[in-house]
Amino acid sequence: MIKKLTLLLLVIISVVGLSACQKEERVSEEDVKAFVKDYKTIIYTIDSQNPTDNSKLLEDVKPYVNEEVYEKTKKNGVFTFPSHFATENQTDVKLNDVKIDTIKEKDNNFEIKYTLFVTIGDYNVEKTGEMTILNKENDKLIVTYDWENPVTVENKKFK
Repeated sequence: MIKKLTLLLLVIISVVGLSACQKEERVSEEDVKAFVKDYKTIIYTIDSQNPTDNSKLLEDVKPYVNEEVYEKTKKNGVFTFPSHFATENQTDVKLNDVKIDTIKEKDNNFEIKYTLFVTIGDYNVEKTGEMTILNKENDKLIVTYDWENPVTVENKKFK
């Protein structure tokens, strides 16, 4: 009887211990930054002499965003604007870095404010924005809201 109780107690302790360990594994700020950088690199890396086909660009960003964001930004041309700008102005665009200015986690979402460091031709610009990222099961991140302040480059608005 004592062996059975001891065995049962060990099983309970193991289960509780394992579940506690699993809850401690969380998405870090570095994980969020890497996700944002990967996502924004797709949008902000354009060789004006060899631009990415818009359908390929849309295919590449789709896994990063929910359906609502995808359809809305596809319709508004947000994903493809940097590519159009680069082609029309014969200037390359490159994302250099992302800085997470603030991050708040609540209800399985990360609300962040960020700064993008982008080179547009000969100009280095900083674009600020806000984003909400849903942390789905298995720590799969997905953008549910994304908005950026436009900047001006050579008297031209860069959205």
